[in-house]
Amino acid sequence: MTTAETPKVLMIAYACNPEGTGEHWLGWGWAEQAAKKHRVYLLTTTNARDAIGRHAKIHGIQPVFVPVPDGLRKFTDLFGRFGGWMRKMIWAYKAARVADEWHRQEKFALVHQTTFHTFRVPFLATRLGIPSVWGPVAGGEHIPFGFYHFIGPLFLPESIRRVFNRLWFIWPAVQRALEQVDVIFVSNRTTMRFLGSKVAAKCVVVPPNAMRVEDEQKPVLPHTRTDKVFRLLYVGNCLPTRAMGLVFAALARAKLENSELTIIGTGLGLELWRREAREYGVAAQVKFLGLLPHAQLAQHYDTADLLVFPALRDSGGSALLEAMSKGLPVICLDWAGPAEMVDADSGVKIPVTTPEETIQVFADALVRLQKDSSLRARLGLRAAERARSQFTWAVKRELLENTYQRLLSAR
Repeated sequence: MTTAETPKVLMIAYACNPEGTGEHWLGWGWAEQAAKKHRVYLLTTTNARDAIGRHAKIHGIQPVFVPVPDGLRKFTDLFGRFGGWMRKMIWAYKAARVADEWHRQEKFALVHQTTFHTFRVPFLATRLGIPSVWGPVAGGEHIPFGFYHFIGPLFLPESIRRVFNRLWFIWPAVQRALEQVDVIFVSNRTTMRFLGSKVAAKCVVVPPNAMRVEDEQKPVLPHTRTDKVFRLLYVGNCLPTRAMGLVFAALARAKLENSELTIIGTGLGLELWRREAREYGVAAQVKFLGLLPHAQLAQHYDTADLLVFPALRDSGGSALLEAMSKGLPVICLDWAGPAEMVDADSGVKIPVTTPEETIQVFADALVRLQKDSSLRARLGLRAAERARSQFTWAVKRELLENTYQRLLSAR
């Protein structure tokens, strides 16, 4: 196929930075993978203009930058999280107008909005009338009823979020985007259920996280053990929604000997977690190390027996995937994003039913995993295999190309 015949794809990515992390790195990753077989035109902000410019030349991507004015940023910052949404919405409408004009010039074959990773900023470019892909889309995750006790200061914000999610969902712009889009990549089944049965046939579950190439290439080595301490590890943002109180309650009930939990990270939940550790009587078993440079994490992954990831509202789990890639077994809740990352062969998923039952099952799992080192080794090996077989960019590229080909052939 000649360059002239190669399909032109318009990709919209608000968060996009080839040298960044999290959603920004993922936003760029989708564009880079699409560019291996298509002519990619990237519509994004000016936040990482220099980095995008350097990498776009390498991959043959043509970017157009739609700025977020400093005045708008400062004004919307006054309104907290709602202001952040306002800023994204204003940018989305500006970007949609640019997309209209660009499409008239270039005649794109397909449009794909990758980031925002939420349904709350609608996919306005579906109005171009060409095949369209939206996602990975998240946002339908919520705190299960009965578990609000574990999120401390976020009780009210999360309650309000649950109400506003419903209001956003019935907003005509969101409903129109869901009706017009051809394919929706959803981050997890919790969001798919939230979006409803009318669009279920369009949905493909695509966990947003991906392994970095350097992690794919590293061999999985046996964990180094120098003592008989059962070492639990948590790495990531310390958010109240990551319900560490469930782990403290399970530790108290399990009454494990020679065990410790290391928490690496910082965030709004730290004070809540310190207090809960004292209230459950396990403070002596818990070490808070704060935020560490990424280079220092390897030692903790290597010497840990188990990663705990008790997120009650999470669309994915980058730390969870990193642990899996290193052969570290995972124990998480069978809920939202983490439930897609882990299966029965690569970790332990705790059912989210009632707090009492969830804590008891969690405690039983800790006891079993402490006693059975061969089970931990088996889960860790399968975790590394699953990470490399399911969550690489090569796997995502295959899905992307197959989806694009199907839509373009249909037209």
